[in-house]
Amino acid sequence: MVPFFKKDLVVNRSCDALLSELSASTIISCDRMNYGKEGEFRGSVWHNGFRIALNTYYWNSFESQASGSVESCGDSQCVVHLSIGIHPLVLIIMCLWNLGLIVALIAAAVSAFSDGTSKGFAVILLFIPFIAADVLFLRFALYSNYKKLKIKMLEYLV
Repeated sequence: MVPFFKKDLVVNRSCDALLSELSASTIISCDRMNYGKEGEFRGSVWHNGFRIALNTYYWNSFESQASGSVESCGDSQCVVHLSIGIHPLVLIIMCLWNLGLIVALIAAAVSAFSDGTSKGFAVILLFIPFIAADVLFLRFALYSNYKKLKIKMLEYLV
């Protein structure tokens, strides 16, 4: 996972209480029929940590994941080492997509504007749907999911 957010949080619950509560609101990841139905989260919880995502009504390959390890520090407190980020393959694909879009836009603009200004603007207009799709994916598929998961996890742990 490529983390966008890392923080160590002190939680006023014991390790066992926190993990059992988190496990109760989490369904397993491979259960594709229960998107948005049973639990607040989807993923895995084990004896000293977790890796979860929001349980949405749709499958989102850009979804952010929260992973954490839990350490006990007394009877009624624990420390959670929380990381929220995306899968490295998603980051690689988005970087390649944006790099390809920029290279294609520059190559098309250079060749089109050498023939004349009016043809250059027409070629640039062909890239508007691709740029719009890129902005929509980054905003709605990646950022809004990350923001929702971060808010839910911080509310849940604090």
